[in-house]
Amino acid sequence: MPHKLTLRVDPHATLNVSTQVKEQLKWLIGIGQIDPFDMLPPAGTLADLLGLNRNTVNLVYNQLKDEGIVSMHKGKGTQVLNNAQVEELRTRRKLMHELVERTTKELSSVNIPTSEFFAASLAYTLLQEPVLNTKQRILFIECKEHDYPFYQKAIEQMTGAEVKTVFLEDLLTGKQALFEALEYSNLLVTTLNHDAEVKALCSKYDKKVTVIGANVETSVLLDIAQLAPGSDISFVCLGKAGAQWMASRMEEAGIEGVRASLAGLDNREDLLQRIKESDQVYASAAAYEEVRALFPGKVKLFPMKLEKSSESMLREMV
Repeated sequence: MPHKLTLRVDPHATLNVSTQVKEQLKWLIGIGQIDPFDMLPPAGTLADLLGLNRNTVNLVYNQLKDEGIVSMHKGKGTQVLNNAQVEELRTRRKLMHELVERTTKELSSVNIPTSEFFAASLAYTLLQEPVLNTKQRILFIECKEHDYPFYQKAIEQMTGAEVKTVFLEDLLTGKQALFEALEYSNLLVTTLNHDAEVKALCSKYDKKVTVIGANVETSVLLDIAQLAPGSDISFVCLGKAGAQWMASRMEEAGIEGVRASLAGLDNREDLLQRIKESDQVYASAAAYEEVRALFPGKVKLFPMKLEKSSESMLREMV
């Protein structure tokens, strides 16, 4: 963790507090006050320091994770990555830092307050010829245990929109997190797994929710059906809820005679035990590479695809 991390928020500023915190962290990472491999403060600690709801800081950390700047691991914390995204951030922010320092000195020499100048600079930017951005923005709400990367990628392919994933578990913990998430877009998408929960959450904000579903490629069901009677198999996803969805597809296909267990990447000890006891393992795309690295030759991909009706709904959204 950095030796000293000084942030501040201004509730009266134009930018919402989550954006203020995120941009300050990006700035400190960019100019080298926070280095790659440094641990950011626990969400609760930083929230207490700034007088914010913990969910706000969790939202910021998840946004930084989505931008490829940090990694988040349960029980370990939030760590700044050492990758191309962070290197690019450091290059750009250092140039900006030098420019801002020069500008600040010049402002002081002509007695113009720095805050007034940068507020006016925002107005100047808005008055310029706009850069057209035809992309719509979609907020995708899903739980952490299902294969949300599959859905996000599928939504992006069907709509051509920018898609941001937020987790239902985080939204259920506080109204502020939900409100800030809903600021991202009026186009909301969730899955059949959480249809009722998400609609109940968003109903008071008068937000329409598009519900999509997925199924599995027939080839993998045929593969399971051809296993020897009494075979032990495991379904693996990001969490057991996702693995249960996978097992349900097998049950719906009427496949019997195999014993299925469920496992998730979020419980490594249980995962390893389940896989060791299995003759064959089927992993969702989000879990496949990690599980295959542990047990090469024993793991097969459980390929998903959007339902045709869901594809149609997504295309009609934008």
